[in-house]
Amino acid sequence: MLAIALEAAKSVRAMTVEAFQGAGSFDYKPDRSVVTETDLRVESALREHFAQHTPDVPILGEEFGLEGDTVFESGWVIDPIDGTRAFIYGIPLFSTLIAYVEKGEPIVGVISFPAISTVVYAAKGQGCYLETHNGLSRRLTLGTDAPKEVANAVISASGIHSSTYNQREGTTIYHLDRVVSCARDFIFANDAYQHAMVATGRLHGAIDTIMKPWDSAA
Repeated sequence: MLAIALEAAKSVRAMTVEAFQGAGSFDYKPDRSVVTETDLRVESALREHFAQHTPDVPILGEEFGLEGDTVFESGWVIDPIDGTRAFIYGIPLFSTLIAYVEKGEPIVGVISFPAISTVVYAAKGQGCYLETHNGLSRRLTLGTDAPKEVANAVISASGIHSSTYNQREGTTIYHLDRVVSCARDFIFANDAYQHAMVATGRLHGAIDTIMKPWDSAA
């Protein structure tokens, strides 16, 4: 499944980068997140890829929902463009997220950053890897010297939504201000990019207060 997922990410890379280089229009969804024509095109292409290679496996995607089983337990989970606002405004840290899940457990995860030719991927029992623009991959190792206290850690967040900096009635409020004041250092980083940086050891922790299955499975 890992090979199929990596090939899927590679198959939509050129399409995504070409669209990124040319400004396009976007629409707002009911939840005020944004969607572009490229989101729809890329997810359609990914679905075609998986339908060809794993025709009996259900697919859950951000833009077109669930195909196959009415209750999703196992299958592909995809986000064609995670960080659509970054994509729209010319920030090259958007990604394509692909995961294969079995009975609710992620078995394969691929985070592809088309605009910077970088991929972080992993499979259960096989380790986690970083592939850069030269096409070479290296295995990532979990650092044993990672800080155990927030006061010694570098922490990131994807934004201020649903936090003490941007409170909205009816939502759970996250005390991001406490993290900012306690961490050794704090930065804002774009969506899945921050989680990839945790995997590579450049950050010690990443906070995202609004997550859907396609945001977190990979």
